[in-house]
Amino acid sequence: MQTFWAERTVWSEITQRFPLLQQLFSRRTPAGDGRRPERGPSKGTVITICILISTLLWFTFTLQETYTATLNLPVRVVNLPPDQALAMPPPQVVRVQLRGEGYPLVQLYFNPPTVTLDARQDVVDLTGIDLNLPRGVVVESIVPQVVELRKEPRVTRRLPVELRVVIETPPTHDLLYPPRIDPDSVQVSGAASIVARLAAWPTERMHLREVRDSLSLRVPLADTLRPLVTVVPEAVQLYVRVVPFTEGVRELAVRVTGVPSSQRMVTLEPATVRVRFRVPLFQYEAAMTAPDFFATVPYEVIRADTTGRVRPILHLPDGVVIRDVVMIPPALRYYNVLIQ
Repeated sequence: MQTFWAERTVWSEITQRFPLLQQLFSRRTPAGDGRRPERGPSKGTVITICILISTLLWFTFTLQETYTATLNLPVRVVNLPPDQALAMPPPQVVRVQLRGEGYPLVQLYFNPPTVTLDARQDVVDLTGIDLNLPRGVVVESIVPQVVELRKEPRVTRRLPVELRVVIETPPTHDLLYPPRIDPDSVQVSGAASIVARLAAWPTERMHLREVRDSLSLRVPLADTLRPLVTVVPEAVQLYVRVVPFTEGVRELAVRVTGVPSSQRMVTLEPATVRVRFRVPLFQYEAAMTAPDFFATVPYEVIRADTTGRVRPILHLPDGVVIRDVVMIPPALRYYNVLIQ
């Protein structure tokens, strides 16, 4: 009973100071309707509301006080002549110390103004620059105070694109052809001293894993020299064709070519080699039956040899993609046979 009356007393004091709370939380049943009167809010609800009100009041009065804040303001260059380009990058941000009331400083923190540098000037003095600050906010210091805009004549070159994309396929698949990009060159424009040192323009680094099918992908170009250099276009299209691969094995006879008719006949030991290779699945049959898939040893190689072993030259079939070729044995013995 004492707890109940204590809650009622606290609630009465609060509603006297804030009548609106009496309307929001005191919902009593009109007399004569036969129902019991409703109690006021619980003690926990009252304490929560009090904390919220006190926090709001504290925050309101606190923002009316004067503070000092340091902000990093973004920088933008304007009025750059079309036939000129920056040879050195301007600072990305300017560090400014401001003094003013809390509320406008909070606004500036979440929505900082931009420091505009006029490129028609070689040296820009930031101490007198207009930042369009809210009323009552003043600049106490700014770093750097002076920005030098070094400019050079603008030149334009066309550079090849350097692809920096790593493509990994599972063991059962492989690239049918090297990756292709379109366009394979871009137009680069900037200060003469910068553009002259460039040999190619790289793409962003990407790593594609477990690629099992052909794909077409937009790859952005790197922007490491922005805003000193402009690149057109800003991205290239990457085309990759990935197909299933399988293993094939063929037994090939090795022929000696270029033997003069007046010379002895050359015999190889062994006379055949086993060739193991990887081939696209859709070209497997062509690789196993191609007549232009053979091995030879030139007679001149045998004449110049001093080891007693020669390595056959493998001739791959036209129009068939052959990868990871292993020839067993890798070298053959030879001897001459006198023709009677």
